[in-house]
Amino acid sequence: MKKRLSSKKNRREDGQAMVEFALILPVFLLILCGIIDFGWLFYNQLSLNNACREGARYAVVNTAEDANTQAIINHIENATTTVFANNGVDIEVTYSSPNDPTSGDITVSLEAEISFFTPVLSSVMGKEKTITSTVVMKVES
Repeated sequence: MKKRLSSKKNRREDGQAMVEFALILPVFLLILCGIIDFGWLFYNQLSLNNACREGARYAVVNTAEDANTQAIINHIENATTTVFANNGVDIEVTYSSPNDPTSGDITVSLEAEISFFTPVLSSVMGKEKTITSTVVMKVES
């Protein structure tokens, strides 16, 4: 008699794991996609910061020779990753004293549009996110 009761009880609980999985799956996918998207944004922000720092360093080292901003922009474009190749990067190079670029500060600013990796954050924050980076360095000759 006890065996029959336990087998009926097991039959009632056969779909319990499936129902629990169906309830947890959307929450799990939201968390997973959020982690992927934030990691993607963090990676791109670090890449943009590195390219900005590389451009400012190149400008500081080479300002005594040439104050040509196009050479700095070319160096920054070479330092950026291929992630920014689709949308491009807006580059701005300014000197605090344009008449004498060998004294003062140089400011390098970069701005890029990044598309989200998964559709989860794009439904909340829009299709693209603008990330920026600015570096100011002292020009010493």
